[in-house]
Amino acid sequence: MTFHSEALRSDPERAARVLAILQRSEVERIARRRRRTTAVWLVRALVLTLFLGSWQWAVSAGLIDPFFFSQPSAIWSFLVEEIRDGGIWPHVVVTLRETLVGFALGAAAGVAAGIVRMQFPFVAGVSDPFLTILNVLPRVALAPMFIIWFGVGEGSKVALAVSLVFFIMMLNTEAGIRSLDRELILTMRALGATDRQLFWKVMLPGAVPAIFGGMRLGVVYALLAVVVGEMISARMGLGQRIAFYAASFRAEGVLGTILVLAMIGLALNFVVAQAESRLLRWKGDMK
Repeated sequence: MTFHSEALRSDPERAARVLAILQRSEVERIARRRRRTTAVWLVRALVLTLFLGSWQWAVSAGLIDPFFFSQPSAIWSFLVEEIRDGGIWPHVVVTLRETLVGFALGAAAGVAAGIVRMQFPFVAGVSDPFLTILNVLPRVALAPMFIIWFGVGEGSKVALAVSLVFFIMMLNTEAGIRSLDRELILTMRALGATDRQLFWKVMLPGAVPAIFGGMRLGVVYALLAVVVGEMISARMGLGQRIAFYAASFRAEGVLGTILVLAMIGLALNFVVAQAESRLLRWKGDMK
């Protein structure tokens, strides 16, 4: 590497050619990524159009009973009416608030637990069987018990979300720290790095990709937990609206509300992905 650097410094014309090649390669990479992005969005739009068109046609042809499956035009009319009247927004706010609070608390506790368990093997050894038992419990099936313990308000939904997100974040944090290069850690210790320096400079930055992977999964499970809790018993929330429309045999209401939940899930996942890309910008983009 030193030989090539000295050769380039001694030959300005060669250095200029290498720089031009690198710049051209970068421009071509960006152009390829833009073309691929455009093609992906076009194919997505085509698939969605074909799906909705086939669905609407099947209802019109009598192949699908709209009483059970509704139809895209009815779902669209329902959403337009809900948005115009503003009746859906208070439920969106409640569900979003419960999801974000549950996700934030569960993620913070899970990351902290994962770090503590990796820093103190004795604590990990003692807590392993208890955490494993709690993790394998079907928390969604225990949702009625959460409502008994924490009430029908927002507390039970937040607690249910925390119970799901906590283990996802803890396990991902531990996996991220375990995946670190052992030789790098030994080298840092040989150079005199303290435990605090090793943690802040090596372990935590190295575990960030795994932590964000857990966050992208955790935010979806937090929304799932909140909706399940709202469907069982709640005064407000999109899950409560789904249960209401299902009891009223309004398929367009159920599917329309589920579509709103899907958009919320996509938006939350997008926010986490953007935060991940910004924090991990130093790794570069090889696509």
